[in-house]
Amino acid sequence: MPLALPPPVIPDLEKRLPDGTQVVKYFEYALLQKFGFIMDIEAADLYPEQVDVVYSYRRSPYNYSQFVHLSGVAFIQVLGGHKGFLFLTNRLMAPGKVGSTMKSKEHPPAITADDIRQHMSEFCRNEESLQEFYDREIASLPPASAAVEDPPPLTI
Repeated sequence: MPLALPPPVIPDLEKRLPDGTQVVKYFEYALLQKFGFIMDIEAADLYPEQVDVVYSYRRSPYNYSQFVHLSGVAFIQVLGGHKGFLFLTNRLMAPGKVGSTMKSKEHPPAITADDIRQHMSEFCRNEESLQEFYDREIASLPPASAAVEDPPPLTI
């Protein structure tokens, strides 16, 4: 799912975000939140060097950060830039599968996932929509000076 317009480059972005906020692919993550995705697994190269990440169920590290839709019907991995995202329907949510929480026959999980994919794909192909999204995100960021200010010293 390519992006018609790559995310903007904000030179002082790390100074404008609260500590602990992921700066790399910030706009891609914000776009996924807009469409109801939450972090599942972070890419191995985004952890600090002193952190050794090991998954008991997977031998190789994740190359791309992975998000899961709040409904559970889809996963998405972040490639970044113009490349955008990789989308995957969660086939374990199919009717009759163990763990399937979507009981509605009107909205089977695969159809729900496809609706999410189509809606998001249309948005990502539209330069105007992406630019408006980026502009809103940038406008919501605090100024660089406000993010770095230390609180006044504590006096007792």
